[in-house]
Amino acid sequence: MPEIPGRQLEVARGEGGIGRQRGQREVSGGVGRYREALPYSIYSDENQMKTPTKRSAHRFLPLICLVQLSACSSPPPPQVVSKSPTVIDLGHSMAASDPTWTGTPTFERSGTPQMGRIATDEHFGTHLDAPVHFGGEWSVDKIPVDRLVRPGVNISVADSSEDYQITVEDIKQWESVHGAIPEGAIVLFATGWDSRWPDQQRYLNDRDGTKHFPGISAAAAEYLKSLGIVGMGIDTPSVDYGPSAAFETHNVTNPAGIFHIENA
Repeated sequence: MPEIPGRQLEVARGEGGIGRQRGQREVSGGVGRYREALPYSIYSDENQMKTPTKRSAHRFLPLICLVQLSACSSPPPPQVVSKSPTVIDLGHSMAASDPTWTGTPTFERSGTPQMGRIATDEHFGTHLDAPVHFGGEWSVDKIPVDRLVRPGVNISVADSSEDYQITVEDIKQWESVHGAIPEGAIVLFATGWDSRWPDQQRYLNDRDGTKHFPGISAAAAEYLKSLGIVGMGIDTPSVDYGPSAAFETHNVTNPAGIFHIENA
């Protein structure tokens, strides 16, 4: 996820907007209440899908479909919408060879562009963790739509070493330059780790059963929660850093109704 200063964050869904097509994830037990939604558009290549340009009407799979980044210091005043907005796609193209949490390929697509079928892990590619993922109330379809269209900030901690945990000091340093993070914002962290995508070994960086990649510390998550943010994202496999076994950051934010964007 690149650092893009001075731009507005918008996260939108709905018919008639800039939405994306949505695909349903196939899980054991059939279609249920999803913790994540999968953005896609179909290509003729049997094992590949790309991030979308048009949204279907699957009402049970609302999800982020446009993200633009901003360094904002306070709730912005009403603005006239630009006639030529810049759309920034944070989603990775999807293929059977893409990284997976377990290391086992899980993505499959069959059929035609007119009538296709997909099967995949929930935590595959760029995806959203709904709060219900770790103890929160909302599944994807229950997240209030107004929480997906918010001011946002992009905090760069580029070139972070493996196992780095973003700190409260990192966030306050950003605020000292750009101003306070507004209540209700979405905060996106750019660590530079996405440069390793889609190499499974380098991206998951698993050694002897332990993954190694940057994440957001539980203390930083507590601080962001205290500011009243509604979502946060990162360009690594998880908001928790690789070696975490207890998913401390997930357990701070999801129960508070804060959603995550991972693999951005």
